[in-house]
Amino acid sequence: MMSKSAWLVLLFGLLGILLLDGSWAESQSALDPSLEQAIANHKKTAGEAQQYAYTELKKDRAFDSKGKLKQDSSDSFEIIFLEGAPYQKHTLHNGQPLPEKEQKAEDKKLADVAKARRESKDKAGLFSGQFHLQLPVDEIPTRFDVTAAGSDEIDGRKMLKFNAVPRIGTGSVKEIVRDGLAYEMKLWVDEQDKVFAKIEARVIADGMRYENGSLLGYNWEKVNGEVWLPDRYWFKGKVRYMMMDVSAETDQSYSDYKKFRAETKIVTE
Repeated sequence: MMSKSAWLVLLFGLLGILLLDGSWAESQSALDPSLEQAIANHKKTAGEAQQYAYTELKKDRAFDSKGKLKQDSSDSFEIIFLEGAPYQKHTLHNGQPLPEKEQKAEDKKLADVAKARRESKDKAGLFSGQFHLQLPVDEIPTRFDVTAAGSDEIDGRKMLKFNAVPRIGTGSVKEIVRDGLAYEMKLWVDEQDKVFAKIEARVIADGMRYENGSLLGYNWEKVNGEVWLPDRYWFKGKVRYMMMDVSAETDQSYSDYKKFRAETKIVTE
């Protein structure tokens, strides 16, 4: 039979757990409503981007172990709709048309993908050209500590600023690396539309695709006063590649957005 003192210890222990659970729930509900709405709207805006054809300009620079530039190139792509799904078509390299051999290969790939999409139900999984946000914004409510950082203005629009730092707690840095959360993020939320207009991040540990100290960022713009679409992605730091850290920089810009009618198809023979 349990003694009175043992019962008291058990009672206070359970009370402590309940208080902790209550404070945890309170911390989750304390997320700023504007930021909470921006997180919810993120998937919606990502889906809307897939309804537009656009131009992508990608600039890449890579460096050797001594910091000497060994690659400096640019490539342009047209994101078109092929058989009802987005497709990334390579159009220019370093501002020039593709060499004849590469152009023929590109034309063949486009024809092959069109044929494969006609024969497959998984249209989006076949060489689709889609913009992806490579930051764990959906985990912010549960896995990050968030603080308000005042306000700002971008292109004449008022923004709310927030800082988000991964919550390590009783775990370890290895845990947030394993879960792909080792980012300190700065977030700009459009005060009127409650969407992300800008995110900047710094990698704070080794072990993910991007190594410790790397910087990356995303910008969105409101197109035709209707929808928020990607404007720019940039990266500067080190990438883990074939068991080596490669110093690299990339800058991708997105422009010439054109709404694509849902009933339209591009078909190649």
